[in-house]
Amino acid sequence: MCPTLAGVGGGFSPAVFHLRYAPPPAGDKKCAYMKSIDKLKRLTGEDVAPKKEDQAQTAPSSSERQSQLDDLRHKIENVVSRAQTRSHTAAAEAQIRGNRELSEILSGEEIENEHGRFFLASDVVRGGSSHGHRNIREAFDFDMTAAGMLANNPIIGSYTSSDALFLDTETTGLAGGTGTMAFLIGLGWFEEGHFQVRQILARDFGEEKAALTYLKEIAAHKKFLVTFNGKAFDVNLLTTRFIMNRMHSDLAALPHMDLLHPSRRILGHRLENCRLVTLESDILGVQREGDIPGWEIPQRYFDWLKRRDPRLLADIFEHNRLDVISMATLTAHLVEILTAQAMAQYTHTDDYLAAARLLLKRANEQGVQKILDIFLEKTCSDFSLQSKKKLAQLYKRTGKVNEAAHLWQQMASCEPVEFYAISELAKWLEHHERDYPQAKALIENALAGNNTFSDDERDSLSHRLKRLNAKLKTSR
Repeated sequence: MCPTLAGVGGGFSPAVFHLRYAPPPAGDKKCAYMKSIDKLKRLTGEDVAPKKEDQAQTAPSSSERQSQLDDLRHKIENVVSRAQTRSHTAAAEAQIRGNRELSEILSGEEIENEHGRFFLASDVVRGGSSHGHRNIREAFDFDMTAAGMLANNPIIGSYTSSDALFLDTETTGLAGGTGTMAFLIGLGWFEEGHFQVRQILARDFGEEKAALTYLKEIAAHKKFLVTFNGKAFDVNLLTTRFIMNRMHSDLAALPHMDLLHPSRRILGHRLENCRLVTLESDILGVQREGDIPGWEIPQRYFDWLKRRDPRLLADIFEHNRLDVISMATLTAHLVEILTAQAMAQYTHTDDYLAAARLLLKRANEQGVQKILDIFLEKTCSDFSLQSKKKLAQLYKRTGKVNEAAHLWQQMASCEPVEFYAISELAKWLEHHERDYPQAKALIENALAGNNTFSDDERDSLSHRLKRLNAKLKTSR
């Protein structure tokens, strides 16, 4: 037995202490601390220094040790294989169950093509169905020339509304990049008085190529795209995914109407922002209930991949469906403003003036004139001072100075008097009418009144008054 401190009684000598705490002899393996490598070798049957009591025994041969190792490895492989099989079986069963329940929750089916399978949801929005303030039938035949103006692409003006493919995607990330996939592609088009909606779902990453193949087939039958922020995001993303799947696509080559840009120009002046959901609620009269926020959608899809619970995707499908339908009605709404329709029941006159400025930039004088004509009979109380100011600026820019002067006169007779109206009317009287006395009287009355002119504005009017007085002296 190894010497230990146990059993030592009373005092002790250094020699005894040294003896009892000295390392065990090298040959005594029972007392030595076994290294981990030795334990591992014993487990695997590899060579380990034999114990004294085992030295007399004959060590197993190399073939016996190898046989023992092979048997152990075979048992471990069987355990791992059974675990993997159970895991794969459970995953496959969850996937099958999820796909089956997906068809039960959503109106769709599994589609198969040469590149695999995907899920396709289908919906038909009847022409008489309401979407916000209007029904779908009202959105069907919009003016294509005006649509071309909205897109700043006259080629679109030669097509029909049935040639349009409305497109919106839901992706695995909001920042884009090569790692982002469009797992849900929403499509819509007009057909026989109704609006067709198709939603292409890649139920996992392996179904992307099959989903893109179906998108390519649908797009081949359409002549132009309609998106919302699609030029900056959706089309670029899909083009990247086609390339990564070694597929050719003409999607990016289609004429494209991105509704975000004309919406900002025509409607942005009175909105907090120009997100599609804001345009829906403030312009189209569409109120979404329980809508899923966009930032939550990518995580919902990743949760679906893990759990295969179709309820995770139901809200995403509805969000995407509404986006596609709203793009159709928003297009019709913008076209109506651009073509000066529905003015009688539409109260936001500044939208029409913004449309006229857009048409002026597009060099469409006829369209500008059509909008301006609807304002000719308006009186001082018909619309806001700011609207009259914008309208007068448009008249002036289009060379209709007399019409602009008519508005300046209206504005000058309204309280409070605005500097802009007095200044522009005085210029018109001085330079166009050559009526110096009338221009002088206008300025003097304005300066004498209780108006809220700034110091700079008063200095400007006083400077013009001095010039008018000088002209009156020389003309006598």
